[in-house]
Amino acid sequence: MRLRISRLAPVPVVVVLLVMFGAPVAAQRTTGTIQGTVVDSVSGAPVVGALVQLGEGGRTEFSHGDGSFHFVSLTPGRYEISVDRLGFASTTRDVTVVAGETVRVRIGLGVTVFDLGGLVVTGTIGARAGRDMLSPTTVVSGAELDRKLDLTVAATLQSEPGVSVSGMGANTGRPIIRGLGGDRILILEDGARTGDMSSTSADHAVAVEALSAQRFEVVRGPMSLIYGSSALGGVVNVVRDEVPSVLPSDVHGVMSVQGTSVNSGISAGGYATTGFGRLALRGEATYRASGDMATPAGDLENTGVRNVNLSAGAAYIGEDAHGGAAYRFYDNEYGIPGGFVGGHEDGVTVAMRRHNVRAEGELHTEGLVDGVELRTSYTDYHHTEFEEQGSVGTTFTQGLGAAEAITRHGVRGPFTEGALGFRGQYRDIRTGGSLRTPSTYDYTLAGYVVEEIGLGDVRAQVGARYDWARYVPRDTTAFVSVGGERVPVRERTFGSVSGSMGVLWLVSPSVRAGASVARAYRTPDFNELYSNGPHLAANSFDVGDPRLGHETGMGLDGFLRYNTQRVQAEVAAFWNRLDNYVFPSSRGRAELGSQGGRPRFQYTNEDALFRGMEGEVEWSVTRRFVASGTASLVNAEFTSERAPIPIIEPTDTTFVEASMYPPLIPPLNGRLALRYDRTRWFAQAETRMAAEQGRTGDFEAPTSAYAVLGLAGGLRLDDGG
Repeated sequence: MRLRISRLAPVPVVVVLLVMFGAPVAAQRTTGTIQGTVVDSVSGAPVVGALVQLGEGGRTEFSHGDGSFHFVSLTPGRYEISVDRLGFASTTRDVTVVAGETVRVRIGLGVTVFDLGGLVVTGTIGARAGRDMLSPTTVVSGAELDRKLDLTVAATLQSEPGVSVSGMGANTGRPIIRGLGGDRILILEDGARTGDMSSTSADHAVAVEALSAQRFEVVRGPMSLIYGSSALGGVVNVVRDEVPSVLPSDVHGVMSVQGTSVNSGISAGGYATTGFGRLALRGEATYRASGDMATPAGDLENTGVRNVNLSAGAAYIGEDAHGGAAYRFYDNEYGIPGGFVGGHEDGVTVAMRRHNVRAEGELHTEGLVDGVELRTSYTDYHHTEFEEQGSVGTTFTQGLGAAEAITRHGVRGPFTEGALGFRGQYRDIRTGGSLRTPSTYDYTLAGYVVEEIGLGDVRAQVGARYDWARYVPRDTTAFVSVGGERVPVRERTFGSVSGSMGVLWLVSPSVRAGASVARAYRTPDFNELYSNGPHLAANSFDVGDPRLGHETGMGLDGFLRYNTQRVQAEVAAFWNRLDNYVFPSSRGRAELGSQGGRPRFQYTNEDALFRGMEGEVEWSVTRRFVASGTASLVNAEFTSERAPIPIIEPTDTTFVEASMYPPLIPPLNGRLALRYDRTRWFAQAETRMAAEQGRTGDFEAPTSAYAVLGLAGGLRLDDGG
């Protein structure tokens, strides 16, 4: 249950931290205002509760009881407005703001049963409609988010094309996109990295609360240079507007309550925004708790969770600039089930805590650039794994600081828009317990440029990026045993250029086609370089290799979109070649210990090829019935020869053949659904399906085909918008 609130009396709020952006402007300007009304295009009646998005800084507003909305303190120029409301077709409108004037606009919405996501801010220079993205894109928001919202970010997105879930238990899911995981998939909050350690191991949860998100944006494919060179698989951005970017005219908010019978779980929380003069404020709080998960074979022990999430943000919205700051606290304690090879019978309990402080500001200028954006953040992350009888097994402490500066411009000659950015990051990781990985600090520097060119019905985007990274282990006297060879731990330095080029062709008003090519680059992470010991929560013995080379990838991507009043569809195909692909290899090896033996995972380089297709379609069969479906296929294999390895027994030596398939590749899967939607209530039946998977990696077992039937229904009550 999610309840949206507007037009409430403001309440006193204590501002903890505020950054007032007072940089001088070359030429003082007067700002303008947009004052609009959203109406039903047939009856002319006002439409209340419509989400109005302004394609500038991600600003949002809800239409009031009379259908009105307002955007104040706008820099003169052209803006794209997108309006979304359940039961109506998404509509965009171009508006030009003139200094010192109020632009009045009336936007009519036509009836539809499609769920449309409005403007997208991920993987693009400026906000734009999803149909105009240069990469395959999925947006989950509004009523669709209400239906799909689950315990984790990954579980919420698991039915989207190209997305699957990897994890150990219900609380540790992380998205796998097109067969790629780890830090090849960037998970962001409002465009910033989360600062957790979920990309390093399957037992580490993503430190992001899904319950309070406004929308999820998934950009698949290589068009992600703004965020990092390694994100060849894609980007997942959880959008909250944590540091407010717009001055709200009233109090707006969402309160949510969820209950789950499968684990006796309860989740509750929400967020609210308000304004005082030129000060915009946002507050958020959520709580989640559940017990062990029930299965037909009995309860799956040690799968409960308890977490608390708090956030406060404030921003000053000026005439030519805005700036602010936010603080977030996230505390999570969850269980990893036991009984696996090498693990405790009762499992392991993980306690993680994350503090995050971020500040950002934007200055609108005249001249060579139209705006300068500054972002900085610091995350303090603690992670402890408790073994049987409460003893501490493994600990991680991570401090992550990052700063970024971005300049953007509008139309300049043949260029329609562009961005130039610089990013720096420092990370300090302290390890302890049974995991004998040396504490390590690393720092990275990056610079990138992205430009777009409009040529009539064709738009092209080109970009280039350079990344430099250095890893410094604190204990250089240690060594890692790799295949019987003692390899000393040492500092490593990496650097490389990556780039991308994409084209979008408006074939007709309803058809768009696109293609992109990118060269990606990824450095091995600290655990892939220096790990050398048991990791009990993951039931493994992890061994790195300080000699690992960096990954380079070449990716090709093509897609076709079809958008009409009755049909929304997108199909995409991809081809990714990864040289020196880093992955954990086992081949049945085990390290003996007090628990009998743990699989030995050795990080190594191999060349690999990933290719496949994905698609989704939504068809309004009638005015009320909607049929939808998705399908995803990934075919991955190693292209370099893999020699057999010796397994030395007390009396004999045997050789184990290596699999030619990378691990964690999802089978052919899809979803079919039929929904009856009357705006105030809906009913839905769906089936999620997966084929058998016999193309398994080292130490993996084949899986059988399955189908899961789901039924859903909902009632929506509107009162005053």
